Amino acid sequence: MRPAHIELLDPVERERRERYLRDADRNRFTLGVAITRLAVGRARGLAPEHVPVDRACDDCGKPHGRPVIEGGPHVSVSHSGDRVAVAISPYGPLGVDVEETGRATESIAGHLLAPAEKADAETGTGAAGMSPEALVAYWTRKEAALKATGDGLRVALTHLHMSPPADPPRLVAWEGRPDLPGRMAMRTLDPGPGYAACLALIDHPADVPLAERPAGEVLGPLRPPSDWAR
Repeated sequence: MRPAHIELLDPVERERRERYLRDADRNRFTLGVAITRLAVGRARGLAPEHVPVDRACDDCGKPHGRPVIEGGPHVSVSHSGDRVAVAISPYGPLGVDVEETGRATESIAGHLLAPAEKADAETGTGAAGMSPEALVAYWTRKEAALKATGDGLRVALTHLHMSPPADPPRLVAWEGRPDLPGRMAMRTLDPGPGYAACLALIDHPADVPLAERPAGEVLGPLRPPSDWAR
């Protein structure tokens, strides 16, 4: 991250950045904003500082909600450890989540696993018991799904039933939302050793392409605003 990336933040984002107590948290937030503005700006031919980002919370209206780009595309951001993930799609809502594997300890199982998932873990049908890798697979899949719908922490993770970690990611059931499994597709991402990540897509074409790119491709030398429409 360079000082030029901080300059891309608007006043609301800068105020939010300053509320973080740790440098690492400020840096992760700043990178998420910079990548979002640069990637969307490139897609729409806009200077990154002119990308219309709305962060109003769906519940209270305060500027701490998920980023919404007026006029599209759909965007989701996640960060954990030294990883920042930004997902962008022109097709429909999506959610991305990345987590450090070491953060997934057995103590979170009660807040994470649906009854059917606990049974899978206990019998070993879909994962290596309650291993950190199995837990973080469930965790990233559920967080990605909740971000895609916009529910976030308003819905308990235990209300979602996911496929076993050894299987491709799939929403099996969502308590009270029988329509969602048929509308949601999920993809496993590759954030590198020590991390897990998942992408959830709602109402996307079945054959939508997925491209994973390193942030350096976006965070490279900043072009002057006059170049962004080229």
